Amino acid sequence: MTNEEKQLIKECRIMIVGKGDLITYIKEELGKLGFRYIADVAISEIINDQNTGILIEYTGDGSSESVDIGDIPVIYPFDFVDGAGAIVLFPGDDRSWLEKQSVRQWTADYISGYCAFWNVEGCDWLHDALPKIKENRTSDAASRTVAYICARIAANIAVGRDVKRYPRFYLCRNLE
Repeated sequence: MTNEEKQLIKECRIMIVGKGDLITYIKEELGKLGFRYIADVAISEIINDQNTGILIEYTGDGSSESVDIGDIPVIYPFDFVDGAGAIVLFPGDDRSWLEKQSVRQWTADYISGYCAFWNVEGCDWLHDALPKIKENRTSDAASRTVAYICARIAANIAVGRDVKRYPRFYLCRNLE
């Protein structure tokens, strides 16, 4: 990584939506890359604040401030038990899918259906994991896998590389 890229990463503002161990792992990976401004807000808070879009950003130094999710890229990571996925939204992107009753379940169904329709190879594990996702099961391996995915996406956003944006997505079977 060049010094210029390191500086871009250091100053990049990005929001990751999640909770618990999932966010802990993601913060660890982002911290290794040099990110300083990492907002983590539970998805229910975003859904509850859809009208205002104003959330609290928690930075690595323990401070907090208000942030408008319409002004920064947002990564939505998903623990799919046997693997992981992520969806990225930029300012102005369609956020209507966030209004679904169970965003995780809807996203798993959406990605699984997309893969089946387009005959995408390597997605069978997601279809097999759908009952586990419906039971709200989680996996430490999936949380770690999504952390790697998010770190890669965030670094690409920071340095100006193209990333997949909704309705496109990222999907990976567990790395561990």
